[in-house]
Amino acid sequence: MTTTIWLPLDESKEFFTAKTDSGYVGCYRSPEAIVITTDVFEKPLPAANAARRMKKMIETKTKTKTVKKVTQTKTVAVQKTQKPVKLQTKLFTAAQAEKMPLLKFREVWIITHKDEFVSDCMNTEKKRLVAFTKEKDKAKRFYNHEDAKRSMNTLKGVVGPGFGLTRFFEKNT
Repeated sequence: MTTTIWLPLDESKEFFTAKTDSGYVGCYRSPEAIVITTDVFEKPLPAANAARRMKKMIETKTKTKTVKKVTQTKTVAVQKTQKPVKLQTKLFTAAQAEKMPLLKFREVWIITHKDEFVSDCMNTEKKRLVAFTKEKDKAKRFYNHEDAKRSMNTLKGVVGPGFGLTRFFEKNT
């Protein structure tokens, strides 16, 4: 995997950033060469700050030693590890939604079990069959009736009877 870096020709700036395929790198223009950070950043400001830190580090090293020229190229792969956080909106019943005609709502199906709501079901990552909550706003939402019905029938077959479906509405943004 190779990385393409576009360097600006403007020689008036000592510090600048360059956009790569993976993000931004910080650059420092010295009298001898253009020095580029090996780290890739998502935004230009942290990349420019890294170039400033790199200049200070190079200047302190050159006072004691000579700087070696870097001829090795480094390929960097950026991976996003965090999952996006989804905003959970408040749930409304059909009667409550009818009282607010200016708002738009979408239909949401929630699996219930006696007086509780299913907050998580058939989760392979956590190896959890079902989890319950007393708060309806923390319940797992299904936006398709068939998916909700299929999950409810699976829970009925594995856990036992007592599961049901309830229709709620959430504000559509």
